[in-house]
Amino acid sequence: MKLSNECIRVNNNTSSKSKNILLLVLSQAINLIILFLFTPYLVRALPQEQFGTYSQVLLIAEFIGVLVSLAVVQIAMMVFTKPDVPFSDAFKTVFRFNLISSLLGVVFMWLFSTFASSVFRNESLTFLLILFSPYVLGLKMNAVFNQALIRLNESKFILYVTVSMNLLKLTLAFVAVHYYHSLPAMMVVYALDPVLQSTIQYIKIYLLGHTKGHFSMKLFKDLIPIALPLYLVELFGASYAYISGFVISININENAYAIYKNGSFEIPVISSIYSTISMVFMGDLSKMVFERDYLTLALTKKKIISTTALLVFPVAIYFMFFSREFILFYYSAKYAATIPVFIIFTGAMFIRIQNYTDVLVLIGNSKLVLLSFFVFMVSNIVLNILLSSWFGVVGCALATIVSVYLLAGLQLHFTIRKLQVNWSDYIDLKKLFQIVLLSILVILPVRLMFHYFEGPYWLNLMLSFCLSMSVYVFVAFKTRIAEIAVFQPFLERIPYFGTRIYNLLR
Repeated sequence: MKLSNECIRVNNNTSSKSKNILLLVLSQAINLIILFLFTPYLVRALPQEQFGTYSQVLLIAEFIGVLVSLAVVQIAMMVFTKPDVPFSDAFKTVFRFNLISSLLGVVFMWLFSTFASSVFRNESLTFLLILFSPYVLGLKMNAVFNQALIRLNESKFILYVTVSMNLLKLTLAFVAVHYYHSLPAMMVVYALDPVLQSTIQYIKIYLLGHTKGHFSMKLFKDLIPIALPLYLVELFGASYAYISGFVISININENAYAIYKNGSFEIPVISSIYSTISMVFMGDLSKMVFERDYLTLALTKKKIISTTALLVFPVAIYFMFFSREFILFYYSAKYAATIPVFIIFTGAMFIRIQNYTDVLVLIGNSKLVLLSFFVFMVSNIVLNILLSSWFGVVGCALATIVSVYLLAGLQLHFTIRKLQVNWSDYIDLKKLFQIVLLSILVILPVRLMFHYFEGPYWLNLMLSFCLSMSVYVFVAFKTRIAEIAVFQPFLERIPYFGTRIYNLLR
């Protein structure tokens, strides 16, 4: 009877995690698709220099957000799952910590506005940075409150709020650009969005009765030694997005940055699956570290990596093969120069199959995380300066991605060494190679076939993607490269079709 109850508890826990992953991925998917559909309008509606200016404002605001964040999101992920700290106390402590740093970010935005226009040689930045400063206030608040709501099993609420608020934001942004032809008005809409979302999230947490905790000075003091190395890690890691942007903006111009910005994105939803899965499993990994069950931890990560690769690799290879059609359809010929940048950044998806820092942080080796990110930042700066002078924006893309691969390799090496497990316990290289090979063997013939199909870009992309992915999924499951049982909890939640798909592929 005891064993039966334990099995029920484990099954319920697994079902709960599957539900949370599904809801969070769905939330990200809907939001990114909405943004994905809005971006082509924006790049066509705004002159290239205005789109470059808008991108520079975002670049500066997000960099300042990192500068003052003190790794509060990572700290929230850790503190909210600590069994020995009352959640309400943890929430109040992290909230106050976050509020002070966010207000500091607003001040930094005002200060930066005084000299940004001369550094970037763009006079529009002064006014827009002041206008956009509330964005920094809501940016980390929004992320921390999301962590709290995930901990409270309110993933459905996150879905409702983020989707509805994004729809409202983009609707108002469309009105600002299309009817008022006003970039400042659009920036106001974007600035207030995270503030309003954070307010709604806080009200929900208040209604759940978790805002009446006490600020814990002991917890706050305990957070400082944890926060400092994580903050430096976040700051060094920020060079992934910001070093190239600053190099291009300072040494070239906002038009070149617009080209780089539009190419330097990874496919929505797919590229963020790994972070969502890691976030949901953080509690389990933390428990394994506490129990020093490192082999089970390694095998769990191995399963996560292989499962994520099944979803990520074929999509990455497809978009590398069909990059020209995608960019010309999505951005128009106006941004054809961004095609090689897009191909390079899509190549980064091959390492987007796990969180490389979670285990090192959980086992208390923040120094190794810090060392790896320091190496990453130095290599990123050096390579960006060298390669940008030789190859322009394409050189910056290459510099960034080479540095990212170096970072992932270092952190993977450190993790396996500290867990004292074998590489084969942590990552199934044979399985990853099989997935890449299968993806190429399926997608390459489709690429060659559509080379002779002279249809509209949207039709070519839709037909080729559906054909490629359908064949890939069928072959992957039938050859047992993928195990259908892993996806059974997700398929069971799809009405009518889920069971039929499962029976077809098993």
